[in-house]
Amino acid sequence: MGNRKAPWWRRRYQQLKMLASRAWGTRMVGGFVRGDGVFLPHTRISNTSEVFARERLDVGDHVFIGHFSVLDATYGLRIGEGCQIGFFTGIFSHSSHAAIRLYGRAYVATAEKKAYFTAPVEMGDYCFIGAHATLLPGTVLGRGSIVSAYSLVSGRHPDFAILAGQPAKQVGDTRRMDERLLREHPELQAHYLAWAGELPQPPQPNEEQA
Repeated sequence: MGNRKAPWWRRRYQQLKMLASRAWGTRMVGGFVRGDGVFLPHTRISNTSEVFARERLDVGDHVFIGHFSVLDATYGLRIGEGCQIGFFTGIFSHSSHAAIRLYGRAYVATAEKKAYFTAPVEMGDYCFIGAHATLLPGTVLGRGSIVSAYSLVSGRHPDFAILAGQPAKQVGDTRRMDERLLREHPELQAHYLAWAGELPQPPQPNEEQA
């Protein structure tokens, strides 16, 4: 379907579909209309997840957003094609933890706040975010990365990084796993090449943390 704008009926239908699904409890809902009006037929989002500032969410197709997750796109959020976001995850483009202490009762009445941290978040294509993980403002994940469950992530990270911990550190490279699996299942190489552009070449041990 490319980047064609969805017709008005599709936009309204997806809204009604999301609302109606809640009558049957927690469900994944297929299809997603981006803030710019583009329909993503293969993207699925839970009816229990929330997206703030949807108009600033740049999301690709084939994305999965699991149950009870919060996506804050207020200051920019890009989710690449094929990303999977686990249950109970939080992705934030702003943080008020310092400002609320500094301003106290004046916080709500102050429009332009000092120590109010904002920065866009970016996730490259085909990243996997484990359940209960948190991505802080300014986080940039390279494509093909894995964030382990319960991790607290900030900063910039390279393609194919495996991240774990609180705070998260790089503990591996997904190309090691991919190279082994593709040797076992060579019939999948064409699918891998379609998004990665080349077969995985695992880095040498002394290059992995570079």
